Amino acid sequence: MLEHILILVLATLVVGLSLSILIRWRRTKGAILLDEKAINELISSVVDNAKAGRLPDIAERVSHILRDYLKCSKIVFLKLKKSTLSANHAIGVNDSSLKQFSITLTHELQERLRSISEVTEISELTAMLSPEVMLQLKDQNFNYFFSVFLRNNLFGIYFIETELSSTNASLRFLTTALAFSLSAAYHIRQQEKKLKRYENQLKNTSTTNNSSKTEQVIARRDLNRYLKIKNSRELVAELTKTLKKEGNFDKIALYVNSSSNDDSSLSINLQIKDSIDKALKENYDLILNELQPGEVFDKNKSSLEFPKISKRFGDINGEIDNIATIPWINNQKAVIAWNNNKIEDDSQEYVQDYWRNAIPLIEYVGRYERAKEMSYTDGMTGVYNHRYFKKRLAEELQRAARYGRSLALLILDVDDLKIINDNYGHPAGDKLLISLANILSDSVRSIDLISRYGGDEFCVIMSETGRNRARLSMDRIRGRIASSPLILDGVSDKQQYSVSIGGAVYPIDASSVDDLIKAADKALLQAKAEGRNCSRLFESKYDLKSSDGT
Repeated sequence: MLEHILILVLATLVVGLSLSILIRWRRTKGAILLDEKAINELISSVVDNAKAGRLPDIAERVSHILRDYLKCSKIVFLKLKKSTLSANHAIGVNDSSLKQFSITLTHELQERLRSISEVTEISELTAMLSPEVMLQLKDQNFNYFFSVFLRNNLFGIYFIETELSSTNASLRFLTTALAFSLSAAYHIRQQEKKLKRYENQLKNTSTTNNSSKTEQVIARRDLNRYLKIKNSRELVAELTKTLKKEGNFDKIALYVNSSSNDDSSLSINLQIKDSIDKALKENYDLILNELQPGEVFDKNKSSLEFPKISKRFGDINGEIDNIATIPWINNQKAVIAWNNNKIEDDSQEYVQDYWRNAIPLIEYVGRYERAKEMSYTDGMTGVYNHRYFKKRLAEELQRAARYGRSLALLILDVDDLKIINDNYGHPAGDKLLISLANILSDSVRSIDLISRYGGDEFCVIMSETGRNRARLSMDRIRGRIASSPLILDGVSDKQQYSVSIGGAVYPIDASSVDDLIKAADKALLQAKAEGRNCSRLFESKYDLKSSDGT
């Protein structure tokens, strides 16, 4: 399962970045001179090696692409291990020199690398590296570097020698695509290793300590099945069903209320009447206040000890006999109620032990879900990435087709990003993109989906939206952005910027995912052609065939 995620993430990230490069190439009439063969090789090599799980091979292939298509005569990749960047492989550097490449990662160096998002001249690291290291780099004629960095995780750094200028668009775009693809590979593989170690730990713990009935149930019969479930809600439902069956309970219910906005509330009801289910939910907070973890309300014994709970549930014969609270993940508590209609009731300890052994399984799946969620998110802006955009657009279009509803797609392109980058540096451009993502999040409905399409482009998927609402939304978004200037540290004047927007609506403008994207992109090209701060909806006079360069 995780291997499949790795493959999909790498393939989609690389394809998305490559398509962004090709689109920008068309818009600038060939100013970015990228060889299409280089892009195809990047895609195929990364995907093929990802399938085999060979991350060193991916890094080596990155080096070959740098050599073959960016005229890099010397290349060395330093991989981070613990707190040292050590030579992992190289091209054009002999083995004796390679062994000398070693850099201690200081906090200052890490922060500097984090602030640099593209290929940069080595002189930028003079203050962070020792004179000996700088001399060694100069002796080898290295003149640029770029880091393999994702979120807060540094995986390594490339040093290269090339005749190309640092402003060369091919050098900047392809190194960025390579670095992002490789960092995604390392990040997801890192998560995969953590999950695998945790999975083995669960198996070892359960199989070596089978003293209780609960552990035998989970370890011997169901553990492998549970480990295949990668959705925490489905897992909790399966665990509750197993508890009902193995505990010989007639009825059981489990409730977890989220105290935040993380959508972690759960409600599982097996055979309990709706009226009792409602009463348990309504008295959830009361139960948590009355019962500490480990304490159990027994309808037949606890009327004096827990009078408030007894008042509400003591006269419900045949439905629930016991109510308890149990520790849950993320420092939460769960409420569980059950009835087994036995004269000799030994269920209380069994229920507590069962969930005590089941919680690590739920935490394990939670880690998997968080790793998967990270693969859907753009690391810089926090909105969804191109991979998730394509997945959700296909789902939303299918839903719109099924129920006969409209679906709007908006594509936004920043008009002024190059000016900001040229005048204030790329960190300022990154800040603009982050600000834009925040404005978009505040400008659309909660059911709308925002994603970074690539570079300075963003997409908004708007379900149940026709042409009139789409047009109003585009105007509202443009207005919000135009009236929200960028504030930069150390710059007294606020920086105005704007966007151009293209939109298309299913099924009026297109009947498939690809055609809807083409229609919105063609409308965006028309908006850009008509000037800054402009928006256009697709019209039939726009030729869809020309939107892909044909």
